[in-house]
Amino acid sequence: MTIRRLLLVGLMIIGALTGAPGLTLLGVLALLVDFLATLWTTRGLEKVTYERRLDRDRAVWGDEVELTTVVRNAKLLPLPWLRTDDHATAGLTVREQALLPSERPGLEELRNVWSLLPYQRLVRRFHIVADRRGLFRFETVTRRVADIFARGEASDEVSLPQTLVVRPRTVPVAARGPQRAELGTRRVRHRLLEDPTLYAGVRPFQPADARRRIHARASARLGVPVSKRYEPSSLRQIMVALDVQSVNEPYWVLHFNPDLAESLVVAAASLVRQQLIDGAACGLAANGWSSSLAWTAFVPPRAGIAQLNGVLDVLGRLSLSPSTPFESILAELPARVTSGCQVLAVSSRDPASYLLVLRRLARSGFAVSHVAIGPDARTWQRRMAMAGIESRVARLEPDWRSAGVLDLAA
Repeated sequence: MTIRRLLLVGLMIIGALTGAPGLTLLGVLALLVDFLATLWTTRGLEKVTYERRLDRDRAVWGDEVELTTVVRNAKLLPLPWLRTDDHATAGLTVREQALLPSERPGLEELRNVWSLLPYQRLVRRFHIVADRRGLFRFETVTRRVADIFARGEASDEVSLPQTLVVRPRTVPVAARGPQRAELGTRRVRHRLLEDPTLYAGVRPFQPADARRRIHARASARLGVPVSKRYEPSSLRQIMVALDVQSVNEPYWVLHFNPDLAESLVVAAASLVRQQLIDGAACGLAANGWSSSLAWTAFVPPRAGIAQLNGVLDVLGRLSLSPSTPFESILAELPARVTSGCQVLAVSSRDPASYLLVLRRLARSGFAVSHVAIGPDARTWQRRMAMAGIESRVARLEPDWRSAGVLDLAA
């Protein structure tokens, strides 16, 4: 028993001995208040559950995602005051309620106050406005409960991890002006890829052949090992190489132009989408962080519209600042994609730093093209043309938020 309770019991005894019923009643009421306060602070959070649900974990810029929060009090004790602080990545926009600053770096709080009767369940719905591309994380929820007299408070923290990826918007691609061929439609110089669905007979076994390629029946019939032969594939392979660096400064400075960086992402996403619709196998390489252990983003080229989801997820998580020089990811491409793949470099900067790498790729059998975007795009396009590399100027008018088309001009 606490000292305060001992004093209250003493007050009741003095009232009884002196014949002062008012003093006794005061002691009883004070003791009751103290007991109830202790009851709420020690038992208030028992059998209280908090749920958070997103109607989906992927969204496109401009969408709305429904966020549902559910609180349930599964006990006889009512809760006159319950506060929940839901911690989420800073910058998340909730239409009905602004998030509050948090003491934790990079996080904000979605705060709600509830009053629950015994065995009551309350539901509140919010709408997240996807007005920023990126990866948004929901971390922990802090629950606080107090008694009706607001004298005591108890709290705990519950881990409820969830993520929401906001993908960039995409727009149709429109090319105009004189050209030899549309960007991304030039055939590869060598047909090194084979289509396993196009069986074309057998050939002598080679030491580098995989076991699954050996034709067992034909080998037994001929008495020597032979391998299956396939027709070469005519599927076009395109690699969109995105330079996320939006200022002409050293990459390690980590400065960026937000609108120009978003324009680059929208342009890259639109180009990938267009190539996949046209039937090409398209991939992505970018010199930015993508919320993974890798310093750069890389999606190997594949065909099919399902590939678009993987590319848009990576672009949704991509940082606005570069993680490595653009020429570094270009120099790595020969080790990651087959020769003859078309490389489509998208950048807003002076190409002087990566021009030699593009020319080296062209000499190695890669079909190289360039897309310039930004206020100096025409200047960079002319420099690339003088160096013998096909280049286009990309425009999103009036801006990346409201443009209806990605305009490619020669």
